[in-house]
Amino acid sequence: MKQMKRRKAIQIGSYALAGSAVYPFLLSGCSTNSALAGSSALFYSDSMQSSVMKNSNSPLLKAVFEIWRQESPEQILIDADKMIASGDVLRDFATTLNTITRASVVQIVEPTVEREAALVAGLEAAIDRPKWDYFLDGGSEDLGIMRSSLATARTIFAREVLGTAVSSDLESSLRTAVAEKGCRPCYNTIRGMDDPSSVEGWSFDEMHGGQYEIDLSRWPEILGANNLRAIPTMGLGLGSIWLAGHDDRANRWLQTAESSAQTFLGFLSPDGSYFEGLSYIDYAFRTLLAFLDAHQRIVGGIDWPRAMNVGGILDFILAMQAGRQADGSPDIVNFSDARRSVYPCIPAWLGKNGGGSRAQYVANNVSDPGYYLDYLWYNPDLPEQTPDDSLKNVQLDLDWIIARSGWQRDDAVVAFRGGGPANHEHADRNSFFFKVYDERLLTDHFGAAYDWRQEGWLLRLTEAHNAVLIDGAGHQYHNGEEGTNESLARATTVVFDDEGDRVSWTSDATQAYNLVNDAVESVLRTIAFAKPQIVIVRDVVRMTTKPSTMSVRYFPDNRDGEAEVSLDEQAFVIRRPKASLHGFVFGDTNDIVYESLELPGELGGFPFVEVSTNDALEHEVLTVLVARRIDDEAVPQVHLVQVDDGWMFEVNNVAGKIDTGGEHPKVTWF
Repeated sequence: MKQMKRRKAIQIGSYALAGSAVYPFLLSGCSTNSALAGSSALFYSDSMQSSVMKNSNSPLLKAVFEIWRQESPEQILIDADKMIASGDVLRDFATTLNTITRASVVQIVEPTVEREAALVAGLEAAIDRPKWDYFLDGGSEDLGIMRSSLATARTIFAREVLGTAVSSDLESSLRTAVAEKGCRPCYNTIRGMDDPSSVEGWSFDEMHGGQYEIDLSRWPEILGANNLRAIPTMGLGLGSIWLAGHDDRANRWLQTAESSAQTFLGFLSPDGSYFEGLSYIDYAFRTLLAFLDAHQRIVGGIDWPRAMNVGGILDFILAMQAGRQADGSPDIVNFSDARRSVYPCIPAWLGKNGGGSRAQYVANNVSDPGYYLDYLWYNPDLPEQTPDDSLKNVQLDLDWIIARSGWQRDDAVVAFRGGGPANHEHADRNSFFFKVYDERLLTDHFGAAYDWRQEGWLLRLTEAHNAVLIDGAGHQYHNGEEGTNESLARATTVVFDDEGDRVSWTSDATQAYNLVNDAVESVLRTIAFAKPQIVIVRDVVRMTTKPSTMSVRYFPDNRDGEAEVSLDEQAFVIRRPKASLHGFVFGDTNDIVYESLELPGELGGFPFVEVSTNDALEHEVLTVLVARRIDDEAVPQVHLVQVDDGWMFEVNNVAGKIDTGGEHPKVTWF
């Protein structure tokens, strides 16, 4: 009955105002007359309306805005009703908050009485929720990890957009909710992260307990050292600033948020790279930066840009690009569980805090719009600077290597996953992918399951990567008993030679494989990349006492079902709609087969080529990969000769030697 009354009241109010002088004024695009002024606003004040309107019509942001604009204000009520009926915080509460946020952006640009009333009702529904998150400590103490922080930020943003439409009673109710359902649970969470010994035991609440079947005993430590520290830090920080003068705990909460933000920024490598991958620096920064932005405008005292390598972060975002996806959105180096590029708000903030025209290039060319802060922070009028050649071949502090021929859609990218453990990682040491001519000819799969109980968990394992198996098994990983946390596996780059259009490296993954097979003496992979078409892969495995088999797998992208594979005695061809990859195999090979991962059809097909050897104490396999545009039917010319200290090669007039006579394999180009 409550739901029906609320919806009827909104409808009656709209009709009553439709004939008044106020209604056309609101429809004209004028401000809703926010009572909050200038620097006191965490997100939005009236002075920003013209820039938000301009952004909504900019080439970068217009398409998303049009989708948001077409959403009926009634959707807020529909989502709120569903949230009230289900009590689901994980999904339905988040959906409601996101709908409120989209409508708030549209209300800035095209204010209407109907949307204003729906936003007020949505705000009331969010406030009325008994709690804003689904984690507990000791079975009773509320924690705020993701949803409490989300609710804190989005309700304050909606309140600032609504301005004088928010009554004093609603304002008071929101302050109480932000304090008790937002800040207090977020503070409890960060306190547990900072001092895991103080934690009684984190758990899901009763309603959400079936989401995962995992051991949470180390979660304060695990989450405290990854992107999920940034999320409650935002909620606590924004809430404490907003509550200043209204809650005696605000200063203590603010100090905790400041300290936690500094802790998170310490997780970034000195070169600006981030161990969880691109999607997770996006998640961390699109939340944390909301707090840092408000803090430096309203509180001050901390030079946040100096606490991070602004230019290095931008370089990391650029390094992790891989052209475009079929829908035109940015494709990325999707190591770990990464799926998408950053929102424009991140380079926009970095740009106004030292990133300059390089940040504008990132915003305009490799970001993926669709976040509310995009409309508040982006400036379409700034100049941009194209990346220079120094970013074409990078060895990150993470020991990830990305080499490219350029930044256009058809350019080549080889991305290699070395380095150490990381949250959200896969068992992918020494794996790589190769994209050229707008095709992932060798791919790193998207969509691995987060839950060990699901069949898609297989996509996390070495068996699902362009990597080496020993006796059919990959390197060390865990069983998901704690979630998607880090393993113990490591691979170390021992040689990296950058000669511009010719780049090569050797990586040692012995430790990763030895953790599960103590007979492993050495696992080395050497990559030689002659841009844009030629990739030579040398894999060597040595065992101590137990003869074993070695196999090497190559996975084409088959998300659209368009990958085709054909085999020859010592060769294979992978075909995609726009390009083909010709593979020629040399060394201790026994067989080449074409198989597929055993996963249900709804997850997509995962075909692969596998090159295998017989039982032995030492294995050496070389694979020469040559890419062609699909209409180029010329057969690649490949010549390899084994010599005493390595291999001489000539591939389509590209010649060189893989020298194995030194401490580590090294490539020399002729």
